[in-house]
Amino acid sequence: MAEDEDPIILNFNDSLLRKSDVSLLEGPYWLNDNIIGFCLEYFEKEKFSHSVDRLCLMNPAFVQLIKLSRVEELSILLESLYLPVKQFVFLPVNDNPRDAAGGSHWSLLVYVRSKQEFRHYDSSGNTNSAMAKNLAYKLQPFVHAPLGRMQFIEMDCPQQQNGYDCGLFVIAITEYLCKNFCECVSIPLHEVVNSATVARKRQAIKELIAAVERDQHLSKS
Repeated sequence: MAEDEDPIILNFNDSLLRKSDVSLLEGPYWLNDNIIGFCLEYFEKEKFSHSVDRLCLMNPAFVQLIKLSRVEELSILLESLYLPVKQFVFLPVNDNPRDAAGGSHWSLLVYVRSKQEFRHYDSSGNTNSAMAKNLAYKLQPFVHAPLGRMQFIEMDCPQQQNGYDCGLFVIAITEYLCKNFCECVSIPLHEVVNSATVARKRQAIKELIAAVERDQHLSKS
């Protein structure tokens, strides 16, 4: 699709959303890197900016780069993220094993420093378990998780009822965990994130994008 046929809808820090990205929110479509990346960046830079020194919410494309990079390349790649001082590190995991567009499932990997453990939230059973575990062990030395003591835990996670809402579950669970970790909100996960609440998430994200675009326009006028 030519750029003039796919105009930019929103340019937010490092996130660029085009019409084709936003259209994924219209119906029963699998969300791409750009929508998930925007939501996580909005959480980190705006909604939970009061805890920016504690949180690292990685862009999906960057997580894919980590997956495909050699270990000796990661120290330079990760240096600017200050992972050793972050209390919570969020990584959206795609099941795509190649350096090309693709994949069919998203899950969420979270490092919790106080527990020295990686927690994996997968809305489709353990579909991404092996890939998430490999990513956790690859990242272990760079978050300074103690050797021999780090744990990888499959968490009790709300389950999707279709083949396309996994990205929405990643976004919703990330938002829930940020509230839980940084604002001490203690409502059980399954009460906040479930098929009913996720079904409303597409519209909520569309409204968020429109609100951010509107605020940007007003600030320039």
